[in-house]
Amino acid sequence: MKKAYVCSPLAGNEKENIKNAIAYAKYIYHRCGMIPIMSHFYALIFDDKDKVQRELGISIGLGQILDSQHVWVFGDTITEGMDEEIQKATALNRPIHYVDDFQCKEILKVYGGNMNDEKVN
Repeated sequence: MKKAYVCSPLAGNEKENIKNAIAYAKYIYHRCGMIPIMSHFYALIFDDKDKVQRELGISIGLGQILDSQHVWVFGDTITEGMDEEIQKATALNRPIHYVDDFQCKEILKVYGGNMNDEKVN
């Protein structure tokens, strides 16, 4: 089974964004038949507000892209961390699948999570 990296916002409302990432992971597994890989787990271990710990989490996430055959980008807003992940995936020639806000809302209705209409820049 192929592995797919979940690329979605973490910064901002961390708790909600982790919940959304879990829903996106469920979508990847149940609808796409891929094993989801998500760096959001590390936000539960590291303090995202601590620059050193945040950088460590981002480094781990970028390393996980090496182990993935696909990258799925969820939402129209691309955060700084997501941009780094997309650049890494592009450099590694990984297929990148973009899921817009409308599709994200539909996924969240089925698999849980809660996408608010406020954008994170």
